[in-house]
Amino acid sequence: MDYELSRRQFFRLGAGDVIRGLLRRKEEGEKSARPPIRPPGALPSEDEFLATCERCGKCAEACPFDVIALLSPASGKAEGTPRLLPDETPCRWCNTWDCIHACPSGALSITRGAQPAPIAKVELTLDLCLTTQGVLCDTCTHYCPPAARALTMHGREPRLDADRCTGCGLCIHHCEATPSAFRLEK
Repeated sequence: MDYELSRRQFFRLGAGDVIRGLLRRKEEGEKSARPPIRPPGALPSEDEFLATCERCGKCAEACPFDVIALLSPASGKAEGTPRLLPDETPCRWCNTWDCIHACPSGALSITRGAQPAPIAKVELTLDLCLTTQGVLCDTCTHYCPPAARALTMHGREPRLDADRCTGCGLCIHHCEATPSAFRLEK
């Protein structure tokens, strides 16, 4: 992500926030270069998304689960655009698509009767799964969105179909293992 700040953003943030943001960016390394995870239905090109999004916040207001946040001035030209953190606050992948329908610009859109493209991808580390430790657990399969059904049980082990994964983060959030057997792909 571009980290250019306008003069207005710089003064709105204050020097301390700018310094903290720069230090955080340095610590995050490659992670910070990756564009933010956008809500379902986002235009596939980050540049196109940034050019189309009106930064109105209507998608965040419409989300019934309050998982969409708007990027701060520290995000430079992406300020005010929506982002998700599915590994912290999962998207519920609801079938009403309130966030998409609230978007006036078309930065979030969906074809009638279709499913939005995945927002991210998740990896399963079976060695961390409780089932490999002899514990009967299938919690992840119950939380995987019905429209995706990316997680199924095969015998006593969960299987992740990466092609069906939406990246919503529900499996990460509800995994009973510590640390979670699921994580967002890098």
